[in-house]
Amino acid sequence: KTVMFDDGRTFEADVIVLATGYTQSFPFLEDGIREDHRCDAQAQSGGSSNETTTSEFVLKEDYLPSEHFITSKKRPRLSFIGFVRPNVGAIPPMSELQVMWWLCRMKGKVNMIDPAPNMPRTYMVLGSKYPYGVDYGNYMHRIAEDMGVAPTLACLARSSNHPLRALFTYCMGQSYIPLFRLQGPFASKVCWKVVHGELWDVCLNRGLGENFGLMVVCGISLWMNLAACIGEA
Repeated sequence: KTVMFDDGRTFEADVIVLATGYTQSFPFLEDGIREDHRCDAQAQSGGSSNETTTSEFVLKEDYLPSEHFITSKKRPRLSFIGFVRPNVGAIPPMSELQVMWWLCRMKGKVNMIDPAPNMPRTYMVLGSKYPYGVDYGNYMHRIAEDMGVAPTLACLARSSNHPLRALFTYCMGQSYIPLFRLQGPFASKVCWKVVHGELWDVCLNRGLGENFGLMVVCGISLWMNLAACIGEA
């Protein structure tokens, strides 16, 4: 069947699916705000456009602010929560951590390291069809590190009644929010109980095979990072 678009283009399709997607657009914002976001994004990307391309079809969307796609240096009290698109994982926990980061940002309590010019942030998904596609775990840890809430080995060993449980849950878990509330401005004793109990059970219930596979991946990642550190030394 031939599909004809408003601009006159045609496309031969076997099946037509009516989806409920959306175009990222903020027409209610002042043009100056949207233009600032566009300029910041193009400066960071070396001048590339903000067009999402799928086959020969192009989707033009409004830009997100430059600071982790949450806010901007010029307007820190204006935030965009839940717009990043993870490769895996869910958007709600990302949104929760984004809110935590934004609150700390407004209080001046984040230590954010800007990337080098024309260099993408480490959490960006390579080859993504979305301009805001991020690696879930990497993104969560980068904004957690800005706030000083990413758990360290010392934190897990010193503050936990069950350090091995906490370590296993942290390594085998997928950046659960309670893991980022063990220390820092949002620390909660309840979250320690969640890590030792509920999240520990979730990781165990995966089974031996899946956990072994994840441990192999963690081991490979550890050696790759060690090699990178040695190479940079």
